[in-house]
Amino acid sequence: MSTGTINQKAIDLLDQAAFTSSAVKDKERKSGSVKDENLYPKTKDEALKMKDLLAQAWDAAEDREEAEFKEKYERLSEVVDWSLTRHKTWKWPVIAGAALFAALLFWGYTAQLKEVKEIKEEISQVKSWEAVKDTVITWEECGTEYSGTDYYKDATTWKTNRLALLKSSYQRYSESAAEYKAKADTASVRKERKYYKEHEKKYSKDAAEKRKEFDDLSDAKFKSVQKQAVKSLKGYLSDGRGFANFILFNILLVLALIGLYIWTGNPYGYNITKSRTRHKILGWIQKIGFWFAGVCFGAGVAAQLFADDIVWKYSDGSTSRESDVAGTAMNVMWKIFLIVIGVSVFIGVAGLIMLLEVAFGLPVKLAEDKQDKLVA
Repeated sequence: MSTGTINQKAIDLLDQAAFTSSAVKDKERKSGSVKDENLYPKTKDEALKMKDLLAQAWDAAEDREEAEFKEKYERLSEVVDWSLTRHKTWKWPVIAGAALFAALLFWGYTAQLKEVKEIKEEISQVKSWEAVKDTVITWEECGTEYSGTDYYKDATTWKTNRLALLKSSYQRYSESAAEYKAKADTASVRKERKYYKEHEKKYSKDAAEKRKEFDDLSDAKFKSVQKQAVKSLKGYLSDGRGFANFILFNILLVLALIGLYIWTGNPYGYNITKSRTRHKILGWIQKIGFWFAGVCFGAGVAAQLFADDIVWKYSDGSTSRESDVAGTAMNVMWKIFLIVIGVSVFIGVAGLIMLLEVAFGLPVKLAEDKQDKLVA
């Protein structure tokens, strides 16, 4: 603080304005000196109070060109103007991460729609099956190998494959039930024995259900076979549509989140000051997260540029070397793994920051808009 100047009253008002913010610490009030970052008000009332004190100081000044007054007044005016102005806080890298996630979801959505379309075509194919002579396939005659290709070619093919799948499932469940029964019979701890018996019961029940399905289908007539095939496909169709709608919902959710992030990322300066600690923490999370994502992605992409040095060993003891750009299967997996990790971390960090910014920023934005309407 200053004494003995022609602008003493104005200087005192400026000093009072400098100590208006609730960010000013007690030791700063005692020393009479405030750190620059603590000058900034944390509420609208504090900012308006500072503005009013500056106006009083301006009116009280005898010499507005005096160096001390001019320097303090201009600095505090900058603080007030910044605090009562909106500022962009959203960041393009965060939006890019969320947009990338939305793009990946859209890719999955189109793939799911394609699958749904294929199931519809298979339903039409099943409904147009030509009637065939009814045949009975006994348990003993049925194998356990089934083909996934041309599964819905005709009634006979579908029935044969379906029965093979049911028998295979029955055997698998029966083997699991037998394993758990053997463990239950030899278990010495009551809790373990109970656990094994519960699983034995579960797999035995599953096996019985598969055997019943087999018996019902083995001597089924053409119409019944066709009906079961259509019912099975409609179940897949329902699941496919449900999953497609789930993906679409998530796409819309991400897009809405991006919109909210931008809308709420325009607060007044005093609210930025109020949330300074949170912004610093999120800033560090973004820096570290994006750095790690960049390292992983960059390493994975860079590794693709270098050929693997593959050594071939022959029975006579001789060796030869060969450079392979694709590389060994293990190296290819590591390259893909690094790229996937990099993209996943990038999307995850961006999503976390966006969620937190919206969660904390939305109430602030609504409160600011309400205050602006009241003033207007």
